[in-house]
Amino acid sequence: MIAILFVAGILSALTAMRFAIRGREVVVPSVVGKTEDQAAEILAGNSLHLKVSSKRFSSEIPEGHVLEQIPPRGTHLKLNRSVKVLLSLGGRRFAVPNLLGNSLRAAQLTLTSRRLTLGNTLYAHTPEGEPSTVTYQSPGPGTQEGSDPSVNILISLGPPAQDFIMPDLIGKPAELEASRARTEGFRIGKINYRKYPGVEAGVVIQQKPQAGYRVSKSDIILLEVTQ
Repeated sequence: MIAILFVAGILSALTAMRFAIRGREVVVPSVVGKTEDQAAEILAGNSLHLKVSSKRFSSEIPEGHVLEQIPPRGTHLKLNRSVKVLLSLGGRRFAVPNLLGNSLRAAQLTLTSRRLTLGNTLYAHTPEGEPSTVTYQSPGPGTQEGSDPSVNILISLGPPAQDFIMPDLIGKPAELEASRARTEGFRIGKINYRKYPGVEAGVVIQQKPQAGYRVSKSDIILLEVTQ
């Protein structure tokens, strides 16, 4: 009998604990179709908070009304937790503008004026397009389909750098070789002159990068020349 009473006591305690825990929870109400203010008021009445996670175009739900909610209605949630909602932007009224050739700032302003948002912004070297301008966008200009208001863009970092093989300049006239390099777009650093017995003046005796190394037109070529 004592054992039975002990077990019954434990079960009663567990049941009471379960109800106590459940008592600190509420059932999430439905706010789909409500305005943002209405949804916030309904949730606040249930000791919950509203959090707008994102917005989407919708031809069925009016602008400013809730499209979706997470968690859905009927879910048990602890007090003072947030319910995330997706708000409608209404039907899309504007086609996606042409952002190609615009700066990042200009693209942002253009999208804002069309009730669109800037999505992912990527940077890459491109063979075409001015540096620091939009060279690709998705969706493309004029697109009206889809519910996502964001437009992804690619900003050009200019054409990809070309690599060249550094020639052997040792023993050659420094002035002539430096002039040729500058004409072809290479950068020659300050030439270092020093005496070198047995070699006439104006001849290359050291070079950086060394012959055979890869070099681009953005690299600086250093020469050491006989005085």
